[in-house]
Amino acid sequence: MSIGKIAQSLGVELSSSSREQIMEKERWLKLADAPFPYHDYKVNYDGNIYIAQQCIADRNALLFDQFQYEAEEAQVNTDTWCVGVWVKVRAIINGKEHSVRQYGVHTISKLRGDVKPVGDAMEQAIKSAVSDGMKKCSSWLGIAAHIYRGEVISIRANRNKEGQSQSKFYLQNLEKFGLSEYEYKYGIPVLPDSFKSFYEKMDWTDGIFYSDVFGYRDHQEDEHIPSEKMEKKTEKVQERSEAESPAFINDMQANYLRGLIYDFNENAQEADIVQAIIAYLVKRKVDVVQEAEEMGRRFTTVDALPSVHFTSVHRYFKQLRRARLESTEEKSA
Repeated sequence: MSIGKIAQSLGVELSSSSREQIMEKERWLKLADAPFPYHDYKVNYDGNIYIAQQCIADRNALLFDQFQYEAEEAQVNTDTWCVGVWVKVRAIINGKEHSVRQYGVHTISKLRGDVKPVGDAMEQAIKSAVSDGMKKCSSWLGIAAHIYRGEVISIRANRNKEGQSQSKFYLQNLEKFGLSEYEYKYGIPVLPDSFKSFYEKMDWTDGIFYSDVFGYRDHQEDEHIPSEKMEKKTEKVQERSEAESPAFINDMQANYLRGLIYDFNENAQEADIVQAIIAYLVKRKVDVVQEAEEMGRRFTTVDALPSVHFTSVHRYFKQLRRARLESTEEKSA
């Protein structure tokens, strides 16, 4: 979205110097958020899209005049075996210094049946948490922001305890595109059609796009398709999405909710965040504790939140975070 167009729509006049600064910033953000090669998009254990830290670091090196990060001491929650660490990034963009601080998180890997992690699992989790924090900071500065907007989606493998995929849709698309199940173990990345033009200009030929998977085309071509047929296609896509949708929120969503609280309360415990969710949903006449139990889990950790409530809880936490931060600023003033 162009700031210049917003200003014009609001009747706000911009000086020539302001317009030039805005245009320069918008050009930089376009470069920062440019698509990556298809093989750089990965699907993690929970079925979420991510880009490896080295790929983000390479993009940072291309666009930032300088880039430095500091990681604070990692905090380990032994109830959930989750590592959290605050990461602060200082970057110089077009001669101006920017500073961002984000909370990186990662779940410590442990073997089934083990009470606690063994070997170097803790050390690896801390490194991954720092990497997560750095990537979040980079995204706040514009790097690969499309990942956090959810523009790249995944066809999840939905594997059972034996490691076998429970998704026919996933297996069908592995065969359709001639993909290796080993390479795409947890899912297949699917790119938005808006990336097609960029891929063509870059001579990248290996992308898999929405229209390749779900059958509908981009907006200009949609005008030639009878609306009734388009509705049926959209309904089928929705049915597939619902079939792939998990009952509970995933680790990335849970960590995102935790991060919103940690932004204004670094000492918040898992139980505090769970109680905040329960209190909010009670006001909405939802007994989330009973609901989770009926679905087979106890609501004692954030990741046991039924996925149907994620959007409303996310909005509430963002409002709560904004209000608390504004209150803190007023007191300090």
